[in-house]
Amino acid sequence: MLKAGNWRPNLVKVGLSAVFGTEIWPAAEYGRTMYTIRQRIGPLLMRMQKRYGKIETGGEFTEKEIIRAERNSGVVSSKVREIQMQNYLRKKELKERRENDLREGLRLYKNAKYEEALEKFESVLGTKPEPDEAAVASYNVACCYSKLNQ
Repeated sequence: MLKAGNWRPNLVKVGLSAVFGTEIWPAAEYGRTMYTIRQRIGPLLMRMQKRYGKIETGGEFTEKEIIRAERNSGVVSSKVREIQMQNYLRKKELKERRENDLREGLRLYKNAKYEEALEKFESVLGTKPEPDEAAVASYNVACCYSKLNQ
């Protein structure tokens, strides 16, 4: 792991072959550079500049910076996979909760419990629903307000 205060020469990419043709494009960011390397047919040229000096990292890298660097490099470590799985499961759980709230809201609406149904439909709208879920919930919110004479 790099720590602040390390001295060593470092090379910086300043230019890279275009995906096609003979032009040299600025090497603006890692993602574009890797895209060019993967897509380029034929020889790949890089223009490099050697720099000497103190590497300023601001101390050790944080966990978030390490994960971002791994993800941008195309390397997927077990930590990144774990985070991706947690995010997937969280989204899946939210979707199931929204679907249950929609079903429950419809059941309450059919039983003329409009205020309780309204709460369920509005809770769906408060959780970043999918477009189809939002349409159903919005329609039913309007129907509940109509039945409540509001």
